[in-house]
Amino acid sequence: MNKKIELQGLIDRSREISHKNFGQNINFYYTSKYFPAISVTGSYCALNCKHCGRILIERLAPATTPQELVKTCLKFHERGSVGALLTGGCTKEGKVPIHHFLDAIREIKEKTDLILIAHTGIMDYGEAKSLKEAGIDGVSVDVVGSEETTREIYGIELYPEDYEKTLKAFEKAKIRNISPHVCVGLHNGKLYHELSALEIISSIKPTNVVVIGLTNLVGTPMEGVKINPMDLIKVLCLARIKFPESYISLGCARGKGEIRAEIDKLAVQTGVNNIAVPTPEAYREARRLNLKIKEFKACCALLPEQLG
Repeated sequence: MNKKIELQGLIDRSREISHKNFGQNINFYYTSKYFPAISVTGSYCALNCKHCGRILIERLAPATTPQELVKTCLKFHERGSVGALLTGGCTKEGKVPIHHFLDAIREIKEKTDLILIAHTGIMDYGEAKSLKEAGIDGVSVDVVGSEETTREIYGIELYPEDYEKTLKAFEKAKIRNISPHVCVGLHNGKLYHELSALEIISSIKPTNVVVIGLTNLVGTPMEGVKINPMDLIKVLCLARIKFPESYISLGCARGKGEIRAEIDKLAVQTGVNNIAVPTPEAYREARRLNLKIKEFKACCALLPEQLG
């Protein structure tokens, strides 16, 4: 079968499932000052991944102690933020050391109405339970479907079962919003680990599956690597088909320029529920398809019902 015809079939099927279960709606999300990302490790990361090279966390607001995290979140709250994403660099075990900030999370939740999402990395049940008890509103984790990809790109070896155990720990801990992420093109721009990643995610019932794409960051070993938009759209469609009752989101990382615009246009055609920082093409295509557009000042890992 011609690849273009096959993809069009997937797009049509995906949109049909989405509109049946969610209606002809689409949500556009904007972060910026409304939902800032905070690095609990500052610019430090024990890894030096080929696609990031620590550049991404250097752009985030730093808060490396519990006291700094509370102070930073209170400041954002005073400025009108809806919530914050707590993230940071990883340890050599693939963990973001968020467990050092449990008391800070409790204090922030007691003093504000901020919605807090944690980008965790690998976690066990005890860590997930503690995070839930501290008051976290949701969790995100990048799921990689192949140990070859983690070895080649992250420089460490994590296995599919490590991610499956993490997701099951979240579910057992009864965290309300579990939003696993899949990065298309992570393995040197090729479609390689992504379908296995979706299979790993199917070990639970996720509330929101976030599909992102490799962004060729200048200054990294992969700055010359670009993704094929059709690869991302294929994964987006397969995620919808595999998880018909979960939200499917197009995350903020997904290439640049024409690639990003093409992805957005096709993503709207797939019936994707949420798009982070949409391009003008996303708006145009949504209007062409007569979709009802809603806008939220938040991270796309959040569910619309969490935002009122």
